[in-house]
Amino acid sequence: MITIFNRRELTITWDQARQAEIRSILSSHGIASMVKVVDFHGSSNAWNRYGHHAGTFGLNRDYLYAYKIYVRSKDYEEAEYLIRQ
Repeated sequence: MITIFNRRELTITWDQARQAEIRSILSSHGIASMVKVVDFHGSSNAWNRYGHHAGTFGLNRDYLYAYKIYVRSKDYEEAEYLIRQ
C-alpha cells in the first residue's frame, strides 16, 4: 500500500495517454503506483482576484489536468529507470 509516508513522486505529466503508459510499465514489473490528478479547470485557480469565475475560454485543453505519479520510496530508482527507457 502506498501512503503519504512511504511514497515518492516519480513524475508529472499532462498527457493522459503517457500516464497510462507509465502505469502499465510499472505494473508489468510489479511496481505499485498511485496517481493524483490536479484539475486546473475546476480548481480555485479558475477564480480571479475579484471573485469572478475566470472560465477556460482560450485555454489549451491539453493542459487542464496534471497527473502526478507516485511509487513507494523503495521502488523509486527502479521505476525511474523503467520509465526512462
